[in-house]
Formats: sequence, structure tokens, C-alpha cells
Amino acid sequence: MAKNNNKEEVWNNTCGNRNECRDYSGRLMKKSAYNNRSSKYSWNIDHIRPISDGGTDKMCNKIANHVLTNDEKGDDFPHWKANGKRFKARRISKNCYKIVSND
Repeated sequence: MAKNNNKEEVWNNTCGNRNECRDYSGRLMKKSAYNNRSSKYSWNIDHIRPISDGGTDKMCNKIANHVLTNDEKGDDFPHWKANGKRFKARRISKNCYKIVSND
């Protein structure tokens, strides 16, 4: 799991200045619900390419995800399913990835 001191930057990279947004799978997240598993809007930081699979802690490998989306993805890479949809990671530069639909 990523360090808490990056949560603002990761949120802003994913959602901008908004206080709520949807993750790539369509689940609604609220900025105030960081790591609050008792909230239906909970989110945390996900490494697109998991550290355990050679991913890095670079900002371009991190994304704010709803906790359920992150749980479904787990360490799956480069293809996975979340919220009933299929996704894949596309490399955009060395150790940097973006998520795209695989449907």
C-alpha cells in the first residue's frame, strides 16, 4: 500500500480538485472517505503495476481507486476485471501505466 503522504497528490492526479469522482470502473469515491472501509465511497491508492510484479512507486504508476475496485484488481496485471468490466494496463513510458477498457 502507498504511503498516506501521497494521498492528496494521487487524488488530484486522478480526480482533480473535485471532492468526489468515479474511479475507472465507475464506482463513486469521496475524497473525505480515504481508507474508510465503513464508507460506501471509500478509496485508497493502487499501484497500476503492482510492486510485487516489478512496478514502481512513481506517481505515474499510482491511481486513486474505490476500495472494492482495488480489492477486485488485487495484484492482477496487465489484465483484470473490476465492477463487472475488463481492463488492461497500457504502458505509456518506462514504469508508467494508464488503465484502459479491455471490452
